Amino acid sequence: MIFSTTIFLVFFIVVFCVYWGFLGMVKDENKRLKVRILFLLLASYYFYMSWNPIFILLILFSTLVDYFAGKEIYNSTSKKRKRLFLITSLVVNLGFLAYFKYANFFLDTVNQISSMVSPDGGTNYFLNIVLPVGISFYTFQSMCYTIDIYYGKMKPSKNFFEFSLYVSFFPQLVAGPIVRAKDFIPQLKGNKFFKDINFQLAANYFIMGLVKKVLIADNIAPISDALFSDPAQYGTLGTWIGVMAYAIQIYCDFSGYSDMAIGVAALLGFKLMENFNMPYTATNVTDFWRKWHISLSTWLRDYLFIPLGGSRGTKAMYHRNLMITMLLGGLWHGASWNFVVWGGLHGLALILHKLYKTKVSDKIQFSKAPYVLYNTASWFITMVFVCVTWVFFRAQTFGDSWQIIKNMFLFKESDFSIPVGFYLLLLLIVIGHFFGVKYFQKIEEDRNHVFKRPFFQAILWGIAIFAILLFGQDDNQAFIYFQF
Repeated sequence: MIFSTTIFLVFFIVVFCVYWGFLGMVKDENKRLKVRILFLLLASYYFYMSWNPIFILLILFSTLVDYFAGKEIYNSTSKKRKRLFLITSLVVNLGFLAYFKYANFFLDTVNQISSMVSPDGGTNYFLNIVLPVGISFYTFQSMCYTIDIYYGKMKPSKNFFEFSLYVSFFPQLVAGPIVRAKDFIPQLKGNKFFKDINFQLAANYFIMGLVKKVLIADNIAPISDALFSDPAQYGTLGTWIGVMAYAIQIYCDFSGYSDMAIGVAALLGFKLMENFNMPYTATNVTDFWRKWHISLSTWLRDYLFIPLGGSRGTKAMYHRNLMITMLLGGLWHGASWNFVVWGGLHGLALILHKLYKTKVSDKIQFSKAPYVLYNTASWFITMVFVCVTWVFFRAQTFGDSWQIIKNMFLFKESDFSIPVGFYLLLLLIVIGHFFGVKYFQKIEEDRNHVFKRPFFQAILWGIAIFAILLFGQDDNQAFIYFQF
């Protein structure tokens, strides 16, 4: 089920009514809490099974392994035994991820090497593997539970159904935000009350996400898809337009999903972390990663970068840890050397920015006007870099990536005409990105703001929904991050 479809709307209305209505009438508080958790768990399993029912077995198996591994890690007095159960958890989770996501990547690499060294064309191994939707997200969630217990950051859940709901909670199950057990499981401990829901905030998040996805991302997708399907046919201007269109598409698509997930969870009484903070306003690549896919970047920092040594030790070790983190972060996104290159380029950029900051920028003192110019130039360079690296993220092959990069920087004429709608969408994303979110936050902070009045809220929601119905696509395109 996709959030922007009618079938999800029907599903959620049923879940919402049963959760707050029928189950809310259970008088015994302990019983009401238990049946609500069980109901949400069953609803989450149904949500996931709507794609491919057989893969629910993977979630169930990972849940069982990590639940009992967490208990054994906590109860064991032997450090060796603790480590054994932690390794068991990691092997199971990473083993599933490696097989389903990377087996064919490994075989394809072997085939390519074999074809280069063998005179008869080499091997051609390939497995018919279907990638379970969202496996990268729920695997990371499940792993951080046992890791946090091992390092004494939390106690294991005593209730199997609570832990199961943490792993499979449907609003963020297939595309994040990546939730941590120590943040989510405590929200399951007390009863929730209908009167405590902030309907305006939840609806604002969901409708804002819907606008990003349906009105902007889906409408701009044909422009970027046309470029990446046949890059040789485009000149320099058309290539830059197509790459910029993809930069807008992936942001609106992914942040749109995160916003809708936050809104849906809020309507059920749960709080999920913000996953984006206007990343295209970043003035350097470090700032970009503080604002882009925050739940992943902080996960990689806490569970990979810091365990590798973080910033401890020599500068060379620090830079090594940073590069390893970004390379693996790139590979997390997909089984392709393009993703490795994408992660490596961001790793290199982060290292160069750290060196530049230490050696140059921290020692420069600007007055107001030069500082504005400096910041503008920094923003422009950062956005050019981000757009260039998106090429490797989106292109199907390495050859296509190089073709697009050459088209971008080696002038090539073409008959490409810019669709009028592109200018409108570009204007919408600029306004929304630089001003809309800040204004949205300002409204939330001001209790008496005019737009908090039900009349104005209804007008804004009505305009948004009317625009979605008028300009939305009919094919209900899946979210980009479903493939990861």
